Amino acid sequence: MAVWAYECRPCAGRGEWWVAREQVDALAPDVRILRVQAGGSWACATVDRSRPVAVDVTLLRQAVQSDPNDCPDCARQLAAAAVPLAEPAPGAPAAQLQAAAISLQGQRMLVALAGLDVVRSPGEADMLISDLRARFGGIDVVLMGQLDDGTPEYHGLPALVELLADLPVDKMPWKGYPIA
Repeated sequence: MAVWAYECRPCAGRGEWWVAREQVDALAPDVRILRVQAGGSWACATVDRSRPVAVDVTLLRQAVQSDPNDCPDCARQLAAAAVPLAEPAPGAPAAQLQAAAISLQGQRMLVALAGLDVVRSPGEADMLISDLRARFGGIDVVLMGQLDDGTPEYHGLPALVELLADLPVDKMPWKGYPIA
């Protein structure tokens, strides 16, 4: 089963570890250094909150908050990389989702644009749908990706996908929705 996670990079050695997004999001937004359980011990790592990724649940590791005083090497690594914070800076534009809120034959839904690779990956698509549904008040969500020629491909409840089959993409009321 796939879950959303953030990548963590150890300051000593190579590789990456994955920590559940919910676990990291429960920490203060400025926390960038974690202690990650690696085998029978705990090692320091920097967390990249800028991009959640879908990983198999078996790859997740436990982590606790740490700080620059615990690991100067991680602090130097963050300073050198200038890793962006997950939260946009004040005045910076918020991330936007391109979507169309529509109702067809009494069925309300949100059709959200997504990469074709996500639409074609049932695990990732279902996780994104679940996340968007929670953000948009429980409305049904259908993901739409497009082939190079503009032909849409959908992922969502089969009944909703069937309703969308004959609807021209350019007739949908597309707009940008801010998401945090």
